[in-house]
Amino acid sequence: MGGLWDLGAGCSADEREALLKFKAELHDPHSWLSTWVGQGDCCTWSRVVCDNHTGHVIRLHLGLPRPSYLTNSVLSGKLNPSLLELKYLGYLDLSYNDFRGIPIPSFLGLMPTLNTLYLDGAGFGGLIPHQLGNLSNLQQLGLKAAGHYVLYADSLWWLSGLSSLEFLDLSNVDLSKAFDWLQMINTLPSLSKLYLSNCQILHIPSLANVNMSSSLSVLNLRHNQFSQASVPSWVFQLKSLTYLNLAYNTFAGPIPAQLQNLTSLTTLKLASNDFNHSLPNWLYSLHHLEYLDLYGNKLGGRVSTTGIGNFSSLVHLDMSANYGLELERGIPESFKSLCRLRSLALLHVKLNQNVSELLEILGECASYTLQELSLGSCQLHGQLTDRIGLFKRLNHLSLHNNSISGPLPVSFGEMTSLNYLDLSRNKINGSFPTSFGALTGLGYVDISQNAMHGLVLPEIHLANLTKLTFFLASGNQMVFKAKPDWVPPRRIQRLMLESWNVGPGFPHWLKGLQDLKSLDLSISGISEQFPDWFWSMSSQFHYMNFSHNQIPGRLPDAIFVVYNDSLFDFSSNCLEGALPTVSSNLTLLDLSNNLFSGNLVKFLCFNPTEMRTTQYLNLRGNLLSGEIPGCWKNWRSLEVLRLGSNKFIGSIPNSIGTLTSLVSLHIQNNSLTGEIPLSLGNCSNLRTIDLGYNRLEGEIPRWMGKRLSRLSILNLRANNFHGSMPVELCHLQLLQILDLSHNSLSGSLPECFANFSAMATSDNTDVVAVIYIFFGGGEVYRENQNLLTKGSFVDYSTILNYVRSVDLSCNNLSGLIPGEIRDLKELHYLNLSHNLFSGRMPEGLQTMESLESMDLSVNRLSGVIPHGLASLTFLSFLNLSYNNLRGKIPSSTQLQSFDSWSFIGNRYLCGPPLNNGCSVRKAMPGSGNGDEEDEFLWFSVITSLGFVAGFAVAVWSFFFGLSTEKKHISEFLNHLGYIILQWYYVWKD
Repeated sequence: MGGLWDLGAGCSADEREALLKFKAELHDPHSWLSTWVGQGDCCTWSRVVCDNHTGHVIRLHLGLPRPSYLTNSVLSGKLNPSLLELKYLGYLDLSYNDFRGIPIPSFLGLMPTLNTLYLDGAGFGGLIPHQLGNLSNLQQLGLKAAGHYVLYADSLWWLSGLSSLEFLDLSNVDLSKAFDWLQMINTLPSLSKLYLSNCQILHIPSLANVNMSSSLSVLNLRHNQFSQASVPSWVFQLKSLTYLNLAYNTFAGPIPAQLQNLTSLTTLKLASNDFNHSLPNWLYSLHHLEYLDLYGNKLGGRVSTTGIGNFSSLVHLDMSANYGLELERGIPESFKSLCRLRSLALLHVKLNQNVSELLEILGECASYTLQELSLGSCQLHGQLTDRIGLFKRLNHLSLHNNSISGPLPVSFGEMTSLNYLDLSRNKINGSFPTSFGALTGLGYVDISQNAMHGLVLPEIHLANLTKLTFFLASGNQMVFKAKPDWVPPRRIQRLMLESWNVGPGFPHWLKGLQDLKSLDLSISGISEQFPDWFWSMSSQFHYMNFSHNQIPGRLPDAIFVVYNDSLFDFSSNCLEGALPTVSSNLTLLDLSNNLFSGNLVKFLCFNPTEMRTTQYLNLRGNLLSGEIPGCWKNWRSLEVLRLGSNKFIGSIPNSIGTLTSLVSLHIQNNSLTGEIPLSLGNCSNLRTIDLGYNRLEGEIPRWMGKRLSRLSILNLRANNFHGSMPVELCHLQLLQILDLSHNSLSGSLPECFANFSAMATSDNTDVVAVIYIFFGGGEVYRENQNLLTKGSFVDYSTILNYVRSVDLSCNNLSGLIPGEIRDLKELHYLNLSHNLFSGRMPEGLQTMESLESMDLSVNRLSGVIPHGLASLTFLSFLNLSYNNLRGKIPSSTQLQSFDSWSFIGNRYLCGPPLNNGCSVRKAMPGSGNGDEEDEFLWFSVITSLGFVAGFAVAVWSFFFGLSTEKKHISEFLNHLGYIILQWYYVWKD
């Protein structure tokens, strides 16, 4: 903007000098003020406006119209008080620069001629100076905060001096301590537009007299999360309101009926509140309404589409994410009366309509003004027809997450205004129409998770899409073949081609994508190593996923990234060598299931003075060895740590306790020794601990039950723990999976199983948090666990949240099985086999309605099988073999469907599915003392032999280092004597 208006007087020397001093303290990387030099006429300088008669500087346009995301593209530095020499300055705009958090200069309050002051998003911080209240001529004041700089006010008393103020924007300014905000704003008789969005205001006071009722036309209270549920009554007295924004608050109940008194409203935004009930009929009487946003409430019931047709001026309608809303018979013919609509968004509103019918109805309006159509998750079905080509003005089309099938019609190429296209999560098949390449305005395309399998996408479809920045097509298993010299659209920033056949060679066309920040080529059949040129561009990536390929070779010694929240996944390849050092700002790093070797010292302890922001680290399934280093204190942001299935030795370092944000810890299947460190109790956020298949020893720590109260999964399987099961574990009310099997635990079980609330009741939503962890880039971590269920190992991930399991098998536990175990009504898998439990099976097992698998084999249980077991309809695996059970197996379709091996080894048990009948001798045990003494002698001799053999193998393992797979031979032989005795019973019988 130039300042030369006519041939009148130029600016004075004082004003010119003042501008030069002002420029001297500014940093101007793009030379916006390059004309501000010399002794010439400052009225000709850029961004300076002078009075065309007097030559005085009256306006300085030093702001940007919107935020700039270009590095160093804005003014910074500080403001020189030389501006006070501009005695006639009425307009000052510094918006969307970056003054790096410095306070707003108080000297601005000494410029009485100012009528307009815009400091929106200019990077100021700290307290708003009260001196601004001296600007009695001020009509426009923009103080909107932006970025990470905190701008706040402790009081707004100074506003009372701005009697001429018409426009006030305090958006994003912290007003949580300014309790007088409404009282002071109400003193401004001329105020027309008020913006107070995201000001951390917790309470809206009441007003006895509303002085703004005749002047205020715009009120924006968006995103404040007010403590009260009702819209304050004084809002309904603002009869001149044309714009009302109450979105992203906590207002609840029905939409207030008093809103119908605001008959001048043209814009009403109530999105993301808790308004419920159905749409009120009076809403349709707001005939001037042009923009209606009801997104994300709890509205329900059927919508009167006839009523919507009464909105004679409506151009924008958004009722999305009201999951209880349903349009009568989908979008009806009456919607033709809304042909003036520019935007229609009904995401998650039930339509249950054929998409071809919908195109017929809306096609009548297509050639008019419709620019945005969002009908995702609306239960649409059927096929897209050629009528889609009628929507020539449409720039935004979202039909994601429906059941639309068939190929894309050729007429897609006729929607020449289309910029945004989302057809993801449908059933679309067939090939891309050749006309797709004619959509030269496309910037965003998401066709992921459809049924486009085995098709070749010619490069010609993308060649003309020069504006394309997002191309998301994962989950289609298509084939992409490009010539070596092919140049893709250079502006692409996000390219997601998971499950496409891109290999076997590495795609060299990536080299031309200098703006690329997110790339997913997982499951792409690439078997060629990374070229050197790729690592020179990798620092620009925010997201990179090459997992589940066959990429060989090594990673570079160091991987550095520019962006925070960067996510890198190289898992499940053939990468080898030492681990690279990585940037401290990498949020997610997954190198699992490769061939990396060496120790962790350089990787983990690199630059020990630098705090890291890494939240997810997965090194599982490699050849890493040595001890786990103790330098964890700089990794305190870690939420997920997976080091399982490597060759680590030594003890768990005490410094693991500094990871206080840790939610999931997996170090299973290594050769760790020693005890679980007490410091782990500091990690109170832990939901999962998996230390199975190691050589850990000592007693199971009692502090786990008290200090790790959020624990949902505890897996200590196949270690050397001894002692009893701590009663303190019963404090873990969220525990859903407990595996202490294959240890040397002894003693009886505590009688507090009913305290495991997550296993006893399904009404426990807090458990969900163990399964899903969301990262900044949108990546989701799902917990997984390998469990022995129904006699075989199964890996649980997507449904893990619903699994409940207790496995205490292969220990030396004894005594009665506690009757309280029947209270675990949500338990799916129970394994107490290969222990020394005695006495009767608990009564009342019919209450365990969710039980799918029960293994009580190889114990000393006696008595009859409880009849309640026969009523467990979900039970599909049962093993009661090798006990002392007697009597007839209860009759039921369930129990008689099991094979006989489920019951063998119980010498007095009879009836189907066993082949022996239930005679009196079978049903009742003998009573001769001689038999019992003889059997006791057999039991003592054989069990002792089993113990001696087990002890010998254990000694051999200690001195000669049996592998993880062989180290439980001693436990097996410990029970062998008892099994032989049971076979003796069968033979003797």
